[in-house]
Amino acid sequence: MARYSEEIIEEVRQANDIIDVISQYIHLKRSGRNYFGLCPFHNEKSPSFSVSPDKQIFHCFGCGVGGNVFTFLMKIEGVNFIEALQMLAERAQIQLPTLSNNVDSIKEELKEKIYQINEFTANYYHQKLYLPESKIAQEYIKKRKLSNETLKSFRIGFSGKFDELYKELIKQGFKEREILESGLVNKNEQGKFIDRYRNRLMFPICDARGKVIAFGGRVLDDSKPKYINSPENVVYSKGRHLFGLNVAKKSDTKKLLIVEGYMDVISLHQRGITNVVAPLGTALTQQQGWLLRKNTEQIILSFDSDGAGQTAINRSIEILQNMGCDIRVLQMEGAKDPDEYIIKYGNARFQALIDKALSIVEFKVKQLRKNLDLENTVDKIKFLNEIAKLIAKIDNSMEREVYIDKIARTYNVSKEAIYAEVNKLSYADNKGQKILEQAKAPKIHLKSVEKEVPEAIEKRENTILSIVLRGDLSIFQIIKQNILPEDFKSKLNKKIAQKVYEELEKGNSNINAIIDDLSEEEQSHITMIMAQDDGIEDIEKAIDELMQAYQKQKLNERKYEILTLLEDDGQKNNKKELEKELSNIILQLAKIR
Repeated sequence: MARYSEEIIEEVRQANDIIDVISQYIHLKRSGRNYFGLCPFHNEKSPSFSVSPDKQIFHCFGCGVGGNVFTFLMKIEGVNFIEALQMLAERAQIQLPTLSNNVDSIKEELKEKIYQINEFTANYYHQKLYLPESKIAQEYIKKRKLSNETLKSFRIGFSGKFDELYKELIKQGFKEREILESGLVNKNEQGKFIDRYRNRLMFPICDARGKVIAFGGRVLDDSKPKYINSPENVVYSKGRHLFGLNVAKKSDTKKLLIVEGYMDVISLHQRGITNVVAPLGTALTQQQGWLLRKNTEQIILSFDSDGAGQTAINRSIEILQNMGCDIRVLQMEGAKDPDEYIIKYGNARFQALIDKALSIVEFKVKQLRKNLDLENTVDKIKFLNEIAKLIAKIDNSMEREVYIDKIARTYNVSKEAIYAEVNKLSYADNKGQKILEQAKAPKIHLKSVEKEVPEAIEKRENTILSIVLRGDLSIFQIIKQNILPEDFKSKLNKKIAQKVYEELEKGNSNINAIIDDLSEEEQSHITMIMAQDDGIEDIEKAIDELMQAYQKQKLNERKYEILTLLEDDGQKNNKKELEKELSNIILQLAKIR
């Protein structure tokens, strides 16, 4: 399949250091030549996710996933190679050329048409809001005290009747297929085109760049459902975007306030709280979590005070905790949601709530106290044990010290007792995690290689690939004269060797470019080899030893073949020749150290 030229791909790769890109999503800490962090692709407590700035690759020794900067973005954002390339090009402010006529360009053309349809629709609905026929929407806006400036900032609009939008889109020259793909129009059983949104207050949903990707429509009477949202399509996936992020990014986003719905975002924004966003649904997703991690330093959860809202807070904490985020929880009294609170009490009091937002430990302690009677000895012991579990999860020793001191004073228990329990839990947790990670490694390792390949041979093949993957063409020429891809016993190593040898033979020593064309399994295996220290100090000596090992292996294989043939009565005519060859092999084996 045709795609962007290797030159433009390489330009984008060179402009996006893998450490910088991955650091937007996870916290990395330097250890030796590499960086380590908690893997974003599986749950873990001890960092096994390694990133090499020298080789520009990542590999997780826990789950086995690996690749380069494009692979990482594809996995964490859920996009294809072309989309990852475009995102990284935009990040580096590189203008990409127009794709040639192929499958990718057809998809990109459809995406561009849907963006155009969405943009036109957002403006069309917004203009319609001010017409006399939209009185019901105007009354609702007056009731919610939304200013004209707010209406324009979020391009709030009003949808018409039956097929008004469809007819306008046709007038604009859009094709039926493109209109249907946008999700803004449906086709019924009678073949008639009907607008998805009719007589609803409209909220355009934009991506972080400000492109309109979808819509939310709120009913203005007692009809059901209250909200209708765009279906997922080639430009929209609700679990990967946040409502209002494009507007919030214009302000200081060191802190981002997360609320439940469109109106919470809009109402707070109008009243001066501009660093606010909402997930497109009550529950925060992991992809939205990475988007938050990428765009802010501190996340303040402010969901509704009802049961569903509190459940959403706990679920969000679970998702965000392993991402290295500073998470706080806003506490409201006297209102069911942020929209109601700020209208009722004003900006200053709401800003004070933000400043006093609880840490995770403080929030969990407050939750525990609600359900336990601390005058009861059994409940108090249970309470303190649960708190010890929370504190044991804190990595920062100074933060631990502060919480232990506060708990000791507040609940009249010695600091020594809390320390003892926390240390016991931390030790058990670390020990258990190490055992778990040790147990995981061979399982993942065996997924990608055949069990019948002896470990010593597999290790030798990995070492050969490790040397070849250094990209030194002169060393490659020495190795290929003695060891060919067909000499590899592991099927996976053989497939990788064939592709790597082929590219190196062409003079292409850019290993990262070779990784782009490998399968997911091959990428994980090759980055595992590259991420491990092969321990080679004297490269010439190592190559010499490998050559001898391979020569010895080949001679032994032929020796056993001859012995088998000599046992076969049908080989009598060749007996003398075989015996002569066998003697020769034995002499050669004796010469090999």
